[in-house]
Amino acid sequence: MLIYEYMPNKSLDSYIFDHTKKKLLDWPQCFHTINEIARGLLYLHQDSGLRIIHRDLKASNVLLDIEMNPKISDFGMARSVAGNEMGAKTCNVVGSHGYMSPDYTVDGIFSVKSDVFSFGILLLEILSCKKNRGFVLQDHNLNLLGHVSTV
Repeated sequence: MLIYEYMPNKSLDSYIFDHTKKKLLDWPQCFHTINEIARGLLYLHQDSGLRIIHRDLKASNVLLDIEMNPKISDFGMARSVAGNEMGAKTCNVVGSHGYMSPDYTVDGIFSVKSDVFSFGILLLEILSCKKNRGFVLQDHNLNLLGHVSTV
């Protein structure tokens, strides 16, 4: 059984994708959130003693405590790799579409780079308050990442 501390502010997605609540995330709060998520990933990838690859980093897997401090959650798909290894290969690709790196979705190779890719998507979502999946403009059929890469 896994027990989390109580997170009264729910998850990050309930703020950045809600027209009313997103006003509570001003630039200093967004910057703090981004910085703390990056620090959390650094801990998982380098400082924890194990190299842990989350494999499903997204806004709904970032919980917010009473002071709006983010906590990475949902480690059900996470894997640890030994010592100096940076990643591994799997035949069973799991995760959320729109957040998985091309190396992972195509070849089954997951690494710290996979989490960094997911963090990049999350960063775009925090800054734009738009979901990567479901973002469509009238003149093209690209997701948020595709749209940003054309700008």
